[in-house]
Amino acid sequence: MPPRLSVLLARGLSATLLLAAPALAESYELGQGYPIAGPKLIASAYVSLRADHLQGENSRFAAQDVSLLLHGDLGPLWHFFSEIELSNALVYSGDGVKTTDADLDFERLYLDHNLSTRTALRLGKFLTPVGRWNLIHADPLVWTVSRPLTTTVAFARNASGAQILGSWPWDEASLNFSAYLDASARLDPSEGQEKTFPDLSLRPNPPNSFREGGGARLAYRNFDDSVEIGLSLARYTLKDLPGSKSLLGADLFYSHNNLELSGESIYRQDDRPEGRTEWGAFLQLALPIGGGFHAIAEHERYQAALFPRPLDSTSLGLTWRPRPPLSVKLERRVSRGEEALAPSGWLCSFAILL
Repeated sequence: MPPRLSVLLARGLSATLLLAAPALAESYELGQGYPIAGPKLIASAYVSLRADHLQGENSRFAAQDVSLLLHGDLGPLWHFFSEIELSNALVYSGDGVKTTDADLDFERLYLDHNLSTRTALRLGKFLTPVGRWNLIHADPLVWTVSRPLTTTVAFARNASGAQILGSWPWDEASLNFSAYLDASARLDPSEGQEKTFPDLSLRPNPPNSFREGGGARLAYRNFDDSVEIGLSLARYTLKDLPGSKSLLGADLFYSHNNLELSGESIYRQDDRPEGRTEWGAFLQLALPIGGGFHAIAEHERYQAALFPRPLDSTSLGLTWRPRPPLSVKLERRVSRGEEALAPSGWLCSFAILL
């Protein structure tokens, strides 16, 4: 993105917030969004600032993400959702301040049509339903600064096409189902600016985008949302990578008295005889220690198909959430094996959901 366009966008967002401030002061609640045209059109946003000091990389501070979300109703059966994301709007590192890495993208843009009280048809661009993290990945909503490779590397984060979503009661729980068909190469040919390993100077580092494919996710969730167990299946081709890929994934989530335990695993098979498998898993614990603070522990083992050795990465951190939409995080990561995929070092971030 041209630097001048990034500056204009930042100024436009600031002016919008200033003009809306008097109304927000009267009726706005942090993290709940703001009604623009009554309850039928809601605007919200999140902002993430991040600083890294990693081995082998220049120390870096970035306005990591600025996302504007709009959603609303188009009648009793139709609903829409959009997310416009400006990433790396400003980056400071050993090379000075840069805006040339800025990327403006429609992260999500879709219409939902209610087929019944329990099922809906989604058309457009949406988050790929593989695992749990990818569906809630916004920085204010997750515990760590860094994102596990298991949740992002083996598949494209976004899909463009059609999706069926359903939810059915089962005893004191529900079964949630989603199935999708992707045609990103035809419907969103500009997709693919974001790399598989973002913010790292790696080679190879191909675009993170589908050409075409499809898949499904089935999840068991109890009614108080304290337990969720998911299974994901997918088959697809990726931009700039040969061959078709088949993926199997599993995820779990458990919470009790503000303690959270979660994890995901994936296994990806290449259909070419010379193709390599890709696999990984992580486990994360968030333990409340009082005053809105949580101690975070996470371990991941990952084998990327493009690199010869597996990565073992352990992170210990402290996250402060004085209110659910606001988080301040500090993380120390130690890696072994293919360390370039997740360099050891310190990471911190500030994120807020507006």
